[in-house]
Amino acid sequence: MSKITKAATLRRTKTMLMREWALTEEPTSDEEIQTQPPSGLGKNENQLRALETPIEAIDFADVDGQVTGSDLAGAKTVGKLRDVIWQGIPAKNKSP
Repeated sequence: MSKITKAATLRRTKTMLMREWALTEEPTSDEEIQTQPPSGLGKNENQLRALETPIEAIDFADVDGQVTGSDLAGAKTVGKLRDVIWQGIPAKNKSP
């Protein structure tokens, strides 16, 4: 199993969002996910819940990332989404 830092988790989160949501610009960590553009990304709860599969099977599979859709749907910013993903990574796979 690989190890990951919290900073690397944010980078992977942004990369995943760009791919999954076909974003043309990298989102900032404080960008709101559920607020409509231009101040946010405008995604709904179902779109957030759908990230569970890429998180667990693609982007964080090497660090055994496990998340629930309801936790993802509660994230209001990109940084908070990273925090939910970080919580789903086992301690043995986290690097300080």
